[in-house]
Amino acid sequence: MYGTRSSYEIPVLNTYEKALAHYESIKPIRGKDWLRPIINTPNGRRRQHMQIIKHRDETIACRLYDTNVLTYLPDGEIHFTNGGYATSTTHQFAAAILGWGSVHIHGHRDQTCINCGKKSVLVEDYNPIKLRWNADVYRYDFIDPPKMYAYYLKRAPMGMRRKEIEPFTKYVLALAKLVDPKQYEEYKGQQSAYWLHRRVTGDEDARVEAAEYLLRRACTWRGDWLNRELSILPKDITNMLDDMLKYMHAEDLFEEREVDKPNTNDNAKYMLGEDVTI
Repeated sequence: MYGTRSSYEIPVLNTYEKALAHYESIKPIRGKDWLRPIINTPNGRRRQHMQIIKHRDETIACRLYDTNVLTYLPDGEIHFTNGGYATSTTHQFAAAILGWGSVHIHGHRDQTCINCGKKSVLVEDYNPIKLRWNADVYRYDFIDPPKMYAYYLKRAPMGMRRKEIEPFTKYVLALAKLVDPKQYEEYKGQQSAYWLHRRVTGDEDARVEAAEYLLRRACTWRGDWLNRELSILPKDITNMLDDMLKYMHAEDLFEEREVDKPNTNDNAKYMLGEDVTI
């Protein structure tokens, strides 16, 4: 659909007045008085999944398939929604109408992200993002944008938690250097952070069970097909132990901060708690 001629035929509509004028300029499809293709060219009129609609409340909607992706209000507000479809087709449709360069709409971890200047917001499915055209700076401004938050690790508390299990960590890392990886090749499934933590902090038999589990989980084939080698990397073990601590003590180890751009770390997953498998 995009990257072809049709993407350049889509009109740029950055105000209600332009959207209304474009709607009134479109002749409905013969026999379908309610259907006005948004692209007013012979080729574009065949693309009837892209429409422009005027509602009884005087709002103008740019529709893609069954979703009113952009809705223009008489007071100048423009509402964006992805209708539950955070797809490149939805994003490019909206960006083409709003104007390439004045707004950036793209995917971010299965969500829609909108960038206007230095401000970015994530779009929750079906919840509209409100925009207004700012002709002075030739871009859009957000109207009451939703706040975004991210979780950041507190290093000092994390260091204390690592210290608490340091004897076990040294024990299992020493084992990793001594054992034959072949005896841990057989995979036996994953356990929860709670299960692992109970054994790491338990009696000697429990710690042995935890060590066996970690060695088996860290054992993997590495290298290309011609030079494959079964090995156990210490870093894989310490990463699993860190994950265990983060899931078990998430409320103490992370702080929530408001951010201006979508977060790129994965720390939100630790809020799922101790039942997550490692």
